[in-house]
Amino acid sequence: MMKKNEEVAPHIYGNYEDKYKAENPIAKFMMGNFIENFKKNLLSLEKEKIDSICEVGCAEGELLKITNSMYSSTSLYASDISEEEIQKAKENCNSFSVEFSVQNAENLTEYESASFDLLLCCEVLEHLENPEKGLRELCRISKKYILLSVPNEPIWRFLNMARGKYLKDFGNTPGHINHWSIWKFSKFLATASDYSIIRRSYPLPWQMVLLEKQT
Repeated sequence: MMKKNEEVAPHIYGNYEDKYKAENPIAKFMMGNFIENFKKNLLSLEKEKIDSICEVGCAEGELLKITNSMYSSTSLYASDISEEEIQKAKENCNSFSVEFSVQNAENLTEYESASFDLLLCCEVLEHLENPEKGLRELCRISKKYILLSVPNEPIWRFLNMARGKYLKDFGNTPGHINHWSIWKFSKFLATASDYSIIRRSYPLPWQMVLLEKQT
């Protein structure tokens, strides 16, 4: 699965707020909705042959725990650009096996092409300086399926401003350098010509899309 002795690409910083442990009741409700949609996408593949899953941009590993609970016999891999977040994920996921690596989502050089049956990449693309390159890398290392999520704009920024956050930046969360409406995100994903969208969901204020490679 992995090539050894490859250089890790330069760091692109994002925001690493632990949204999964939010105390605000509205934030907790929205995260609960996000997680339920995430689970439904995984369940939609339960009849498929999924032997390997990789999460790109795993942060502290909360989605890995959910994934393992649903695919406990599947080989899990995960990467993140932050060594600190990888260390948190290792501690958070110490009850099951995950092969971790520190990598930039735009240069996943430690993964060979067509390595994983399912790629997970949630809340990552909006941070990338070159999201097109990141999408190409996800398509390269995926065998069949890719599950993506990004903020649904401009709803994301409206809700931030409604709660008095990031007002001087018009509600833009620090680290978000790409902004997609539903239409713009579909247009962006169309650049991955070998993949088609097979499932969409919109857990406020996100959009979540499941892609399948066409044979």
